[in-house]
Amino acid sequence: MNYVKEINYDLIDELYYEWRNERDPFAKRNKRDEIKRKISPYEFLVYSSRNSYRPFKIFRNIFGLSDLFDTLEKMQMQGKDISHLTNQLLLIETPEDIRDLNNFARRETTSEVSNLYCVCTGNNIFRYGDVKSIGKRFSNIHVNHLSLGQIEDMIKSQNDYKGIPINITIDNIGQLPLDKLAYIETKFDVEGIQILDRDKVDQAHQGERTPLNLRTYKRVRTIVNDIISKLYIDENSNSDKMHNDFQLAVQIIDEIAHRIDYDYDAENKPRSSDEVINASGMVGLLTGKSLCKGYSEILRNILSCVDVECTVIDGTDVNNNAHTWNQVKLGDRWFNVDLTYARNAICKGKPSGDLFMSDMAFYGNRKQYTFEKGQEVNGKKVESTVMIGGHSSQVYGSNCRQCRAYVTPYLTSILIEKSRNYNENYNGIIQYVGSDIEKARSESKTTSKPQR
Repeated sequence: MNYVKEINYDLIDELYYEWRNERDPFAKRNKRDEIKRKISPYEFLVYSSRNSYRPFKIFRNIFGLSDLFDTLEKMQMQGKDISHLTNQLLLIETPEDIRDLNNFARRETTSEVSNLYCVCTGNNIFRYGDVKSIGKRFSNIHVNHLSLGQIEDMIKSQNDYKGIPINITIDNIGQLPLDKLAYIETKFDVEGIQILDRDKVDQAHQGERTPLNLRTYKRVRTIVNDIISKLYIDENSNSDKMHNDFQLAVQIIDEIAHRIDYDYDAENKPRSSDEVINASGMVGLLTGKSLCKGYSEILRNILSCVDVECTVIDGTDVNNNAHTWNQVKLGDRWFNVDLTYARNAICKGKPSGDLFMSDMAFYGNRKQYTFEKGQEVNGKKVESTVMIGGHSSQVYGSNCRQCRAYVTPYLTSILIEKSRNYNENYNGIIQYVGSDIEKARSESKTTSKPQR
């Protein structure tokens, strides 16, 4: 193939935009065939690379993956530098793509095409691909968005899927304990774990923006296991789910508040910076620093490990600044929880008006309010004057529940203070791990339908 002739960009532009704007499927197919007759793959690849930051996307609207491989190899043989193309992202999506990958992987040639950054989604590569050959030939290939449900189905076949690294997608870390991960590693080359909030599947912020690498996930999960190992519950509260949920939630909230400081340095950094990304997810457990998004994700994920339902709410404060908090379900009732606002009071041993609040108390201007004014229980004063509110009721997404009830701040603070003294010798208290309640909750999670 001769690549010396001048490329007629105007002609390609005209033909491509005619194809792109055609709505009739039959006519669109004919226009694609016309481009193939009049324009070589090389000309169209050069056109694509100068008109888009993702040239392969445009190229593959017209030509197949085998055309791309052949063109890149011939360019390299003619001494052309193709490094600016081989470092581009190449999506592998269809069975036809995988067939072309198979064919190229079996060629006995040395080519820079092997340096392409290939990303596969789902499990098609394992269904149709020669995984060993493809993984050996393409050093930068990996599989994104492989769910636990897909992995569990594939493991049933007893096949060995090693050869191409995978990123596992989970809704929360409660779905993937370390023993399950270890077993998956015997069948797959696990590269990372991405936590995507199932409640926010159509939203821009769905949990961790980038996958946690395998080592980081294991370190995070080890810390979470340590936190869970220190949880206690009342010995005789087996049937009272709301009370058990409340006990577990306040201990976890107290632990997070004392482990993690607010990251004032990251607060003013660009949203795409490493500092903000790390402070907005589970990495805060390793660094000891978080933003509001990080506190919310950490709370949601740790609560998932003890089967307490929790969701992350993205919204704004009353001053229209972006802000994130949680809603936690105790028994069958939802409550608003803002760990970012509550942290200082928790660490000082004071009641907080930002934990387990109703919508009426949570939304609206920040103000001082007295709960249980003048009331006493067993001769002890239980009123508490705290700051409440500060949140706008205009939230993003549809995962926000109605919270009609609240837990008095005095009761929450007393339970937090009491739980700090829990140990194996504390009367009427048992460790959560190994208890009948923990076993029942673990069985409930195991029998629930896996996320797809």
